[in-house]
Amino acid sequence: MIRLRKLRARLAQRLAFEFRPDFRFIRSATERALANRLSAEDSEGKRAVVIAGSLWLARALGLSKTRLLILDYPDFALENLALLSDEYDFVIADRALHRCDSLDDAARETMRVLRPGGCFVHATCAFDFAFGAPIDARRLSPAAMARMFPGSASVSAGGGPAVSWIAGRKAADAVVLEPTAATRKAKRQFYSFKPRAAKFGVTAVIRNEAPYLLQWIAHYRVLGFGQITLYDNQSNDASSRILAPLARAGIINAAYWTDRADKQTRAYDRAMRRLRPFVEWCLFADLDEFLVLDSGLTLENLLPVTPEISAVGIPWRIFGSSGQRNRGTELVVERFTKAAPTFHRLVKSLVRLRDTEAMGIHIPKRTSGRVADIAGQPLDLLNPRTAPSVARINHYFNRSWEEFVSKRLRGDIALVGKTYSADDFDRYGAGEIELPDALELAPAVRQEVSRLRAIVGRASKDD
Repeated sequence: MIRLRKLRARLAQRLAFEFRPDFRFIRSATERALANRLSAEDSEGKRAVVIAGSLWLARALGLSKTRLLILDYPDFALENLALLSDEYDFVIADRALHRCDSLDDAARETMRVLRPGGCFVHATCAFDFAFGAPIDARRLSPAAMARMFPGSASVSAGGGPAVSWIAGRKAADAVVLEPTAATRKAKRQFYSFKPRAAKFGVTAVIRNEAPYLLQWIAHYRVLGFGQITLYDNQSNDASSRILAPLARAGIINAAYWTDRADKQTRAYDRAMRRLRPFVEWCLFADLDEFLVLDSGLTLENLLPVTPEISAVGIPWRIFGSSGQRNRGTELVVERFTKAAPTFHRLVKSLVRLRDTEAMGIHIPKRTSGRVADIAGQPLDLLNPRTAPSVARINHYFNRSWEEFVSKRLRGDIALVGKTYSADDFDRYGAGEIELPDALELAPAVRQEVSRLRAIVGRASKDD
């Protein structure tokens, strides 16, 4: 049975495509129906969530002063928006509902992130089709769409037969909705895992990290890691829509990983066994951890000068929120440039796989050799490091408050049932200093993100 499900999933991934024709009459019909509908409420003090490909609609609706948060797809999917509840004044989405696994979840998330009294606009087209997404005829019926949105004070809908739209307002007394990140059941995925020979690899366990996947993968590819391996721990966001095409193209290895005790270290151990014949040195890191080297250095400079060292501990440098409440759309390393004044006492390890028996979250259990710092000195895990280091792991532990709330919903990736408390936010932020050391790589990383996005496909361009 598993084999049949796997075959079906692989076939669906290979056939995945989206049909979203750009006929001029589609936009014209929507524009005529909705022109300047929100212009009276446009204000510099307001903020709008704009799903990728919908910028033109936001402008047509009359939003010229409102601050726009433009969310790329599939980094963000309507049915699981990683945003704060009751936070935004507008949600604008042009022809995005056909991509959704669940229209009900998309409608709930639309209403959840809106402030009481906030407005939403969805436009749809009968010609739009995404292979793999359920066909839900409600998006083609204005009357049916009008009944989907919970907590609406007023809803108007129109159009048809080819183009439909719905516009509504959240009731002032609407109840606070629970994020679907806490309620959506994860769908089992089957990814391609075909290791290739590489001197350097990096492995991570992820859960609901879709907004960061492309930039994290791009960062490590730019650094020179030839094998990138990701274990998907039952994500219920759009992570699979990014992982599957990249794994199929041979850019990464990916595997689906179910909940269990010690799920992170067990995934690491599985990765070691599968990668050992192909990868010599492997770094084990998380999606909020970015390796940074001093200017002019390469990964070769991290390797020990003596053969008895089988693992190199690279120190953590913890970055705080830089005072930011809401998420942005730039690279993480560009948005947060303030770090704790000293290195953290913990490290992440670059290990020689042939000498490693098991991998802890920070330090490996070895069959031979010893663990040292980059200079070859024994590690002292009880004390923070103050001496300069030619390499460090920039650990963006919380990012903005909005992103930290999403992290809390996801839970601790290392332990089942554990999550973070509000007190954990910015707990490392005291005495932060400006440290823009990761910015040197940003231009190359952005170029690589664009290349990866073209492979993933289905991302709408704004105009």
